[in-house]
Amino acid sequence: MKHFIKIIFALCILLTARYVCAQSLADSIIKIHAASVDTIKLNAYLKAASSLHNKDAKNAIKLCKEVITLAEHNKLVRYAAEANLIIGLAHYFTGEHQLTLRDYLQSIALFEKCKDEIGKARVHNELGNFYGKQKKYTEAEASFIVARDIAKKYTRDDVYATAINNLGSLAQTQGNHTKALLYFTEAIVLYEKLKDSIGISYGLDYRSISLSALGKNAEAITQQIQALAIRTRLKDSNAMAVSLINLAEIEFQTLRIDDAEQHMLQCLEISEKINYKDLSAYTCKMLAALYAKKGNATQAYAYHVKYAQLNEEIFNANNRKQIDELQTKYESEKKIQQIKLLQAQQKLKAEQTAKQRNIFIGFILLLGVCFLGIIQYQKRKKQHELDTVLIAEKIATNRAIIEAEEKERLRIARDLHDGVAQTMVAAKMQLESFIENLSATDEQPDTLKNAYALVQDAASEVRAVSHSMIPNALLKSGLVAAVRDFVHRMGNEKLKINLQIVGLNQRLSIEYETVIFRVLQELINNIIKHANANEIGIQFIREDHEFTMIIEDNGTGFDTTKLNEQSGVGVKNSMARVSYLKGQIHFDSQKGHGTTVIVEIPIDDTL
Repeated sequence: MKHFIKIIFALCILLTARYVCAQSLADSIIKIHAASVDTIKLNAYLKAASSLHNKDAKNAIKLCKEVITLAEHNKLVRYAAEANLIIGLAHYFTGEHQLTLRDYLQSIALFEKCKDEIGKARVHNELGNFYGKQKKYTEAEASFIVARDIAKKYTRDDVYATAINNLGSLAQTQGNHTKALLYFTEAIVLYEKLKDSIGISYGLDYRSISLSALGKNAEAITQQIQALAIRTRLKDSNAMAVSLINLAEIEFQTLRIDDAEQHMLQCLEISEKINYKDLSAYTCKMLAALYAKKGNATQAYAYHVKYAQLNEEIFNANNRKQIDELQTKYESEKKIQQIKLLQAQQKLKAEQTAKQRNIFIGFILLLGVCFLGIIQYQKRKKQHELDTVLIAEKIATNRAIIEAEEKERLRIARDLHDGVAQTMVAAKMQLESFIENLSATDEQPDTLKNAYALVQDAASEVRAVSHSMIPNALLKSGLVAAVRDFVHRMGNEKLKINLQIVGLNQRLSIEYETVIFRVLQELINNIIKHANANEIGIQFIREDHEFTMIIEDNGTGFDTTKLNEQSGVGVKNSMARVSYLKGQIHFDSQKGHGTTVIVEIPIDDTL
């Protein structure tokens, strides 16, 4: 019986470990919060996604899409707006700028819908940064101004300060230091209102940079002196030393050598007192340059030597620090192991004492738990077997349908090519022979000319239909060649089609290529029939064992909530084909804003 209990316990641990290890980070979070209250769950997802957006964009987007689904179901618009903002940040981090702009605009629309003006202002701050990186300075400034005005209206000083700093930084980026000074001045006023002395000191410091850039060195020095006074009053030694060296640099540039010398020496005194060796070394380097300019070679050499010594100490100190950290880590781990060993011994002793008293109760409880566990395991096993059979049947059905469709397409294409097409060619040749046999003086009737033209057009159309049903390029050269040929044939003056292919350097199996090509045909034909678009973008991307197809159009769009009700045969066929390859198809659209379709298919190289 003892061995039986140990085996059951070990199996429980093994099954739990395998289950947890099989989940991705995003899946684990979703599982943990599956039964929690909606708002708690949504906040947890958003917090996790926010921390992941610049580290693991894929999982961040996955979490946010789950938030959007739950938010739409529960009519929690603000959560959907927050999720779209984070998705935009993730897309910006991965360089997908077109999607970034779409996500930001969607977030703004949702914040407007739930009348959250501060949320809207936050997005505009991010949108302005996005435009700034694109060097669209006019749009960036407009977004920052929107954020500033909203924050001002609702007296949110934190958001307002962010907008003002962004405007000042944008002005400095464009070399407009005069404009930047106005913004930094306004920021200082805000800091004063908030009684944020540190903020005021840094605002003065930033102002001095713009003043110095404008050649107003006297004012720049005054600003630095004011910043120094605040930091001195706050007894912030580190900030004081920074102010002193900044002040000394401006004075040195304006040849106020004596003042620069005094402030450099004060900075060195403070930095040595607080053991700020990096700043001490830099100050010694500045002093060496100052005394060289004064012609005092002895002092210049002395400070240069001291600068070199400090650099050497910094290097050695860093090495010693690493050694000390390793030693401390080793000692700490050793003590932890000793504590754990002692705790384990005490726990074992306590367990042995309690075991004699509680063995009967524990035995009964364990039997009950094992019995319930076995029942649950059998239920899950049967359900899993049933699900496996249903999935296999569905795959087999889809495979049979697709294979039947392809065989029928092939049969019809061959019948058209070998039967109707050959007959049309023969009729065309007969008409050509008849026309050639007419004498030069004979007038060719219009009906004869029309008959010849109709036969020629019909032959061309039969060839086109035959080629569409079973493209030679797909059979001979593969998916890439077939897609390029298809795009070339479908594009015209009224419909511009842009194609981008990444990572498809090798052919896929004919099964994958046929399904992907048919899905592309269905979706493009659907756009041509219903979307009234004049531009289509197609992207084929393969990364390792994943294939992604993205199709975007600028057409009329549709309501995706009614997709299942309105879907025609083409869309349903596309869904069935993608499902057959264990893939997923997503539709993103709004009326009047075009449609984006994303098809994701896992690639199994064994097929």
